[in-house]
Amino acid sequence: MADKKNSIKIKADKSKNSKLNAAALAELERRRNEKRIIGTETPFEVIEAYKALRTNIMFSLSKEKGCRTLVITSATSGEGKTTTSINIAISFAQTGAKVLLVDCDLRAPRVHKYLKITHEKGLSNVLAGFDKLDDCIVKTEQENLDCVVSGPVPPNPVELISSEAMKEFASSVEGKYDYVIFDTPPINIVTEAALLSKLATGVIMVARQKYTMFKMVERALNSLAFAEANVIGFILNDAIDDKYMYGTYRSSRGYGRYGRYGRYGKYGKYGYKSSYRYSESFEKAREASLREKENKPDGEKK
Repeated sequence: MADKKNSIKIKADKSKNSKLNAAALAELERRRNEKRIIGTETPFEVIEAYKALRTNIMFSLSKEKGCRTLVITSATSGEGKTTTSINIAISFAQTGAKVLLVDCDLRAPRVHKYLKITHEKGLSNVLAGFDKLDDCIVKTEQENLDCVVSGPVPPNPVELISSEAMKEFASSVEGKYDYVIFDTPPINIVTEAALLSKLATGVIMVARQKYTMFKMVERALNSLAFAEANVIGFILNDAIDDKYMYGTYRSSRGYGRYGRYGRYGKYGKYGYKSSYRYSESFEKAREASLREKENKPDGEKK
């Protein structure tokens, strides 16, 4: 009996240590990712790389009038899509243009973590009718850059993204900003990027050298072609050859190992299988919205 109790205790200790190790690794990965966001300590060649990228995007969309809406996606997870989206948004904001970054990954959101901003209200609140758009726009530390985070994880991400409310959201923000950037989930895993491409001026695919397989890219492009998306180009991260310099960042520490994005590769285990659960905060937001509507005088109810 004593041996059995000791065995149970050992298993419990191992489980506890495993959770602590996972938490430590997650925190380490978060800090590494933060270093990839453009800031005052970012190496010169990285900043110039994003300036070159920004110029290419501007030329690609030069014939478009009004707000330019970009969908940033990738074939699969682990290719550097979210940090690329953030850095593109920062780069455009540095020109004086008004930019809105929208986290459209309603299952495994990351933008709020990298920008260190609140996540209580966001896109899911707006699309579900719980909150007004203006209440969910967050000012970032970067001048001219606003952000709408994903908000609480909803039970029906695809339905929200494909809804009329999403079209109204896109139309509304286009009247307020020069550039709107949608950070979307990998297109080979879920359909949101293809759906949002119909609302976008252009789509940019992010790939990673020695990680993204050709068949993955081919499948992603077929999905975008079926959606009649305007794919304006690719961004190659973690490139080895110097001629691909604006995807490499090899010459600076912190950027040279851009490829170690791979922990995000457990994307399928974070809500894209049967184990997916929406957050309690989304349910609380729904209940609060219903109470607010019930407490309004009859004349104010819609």
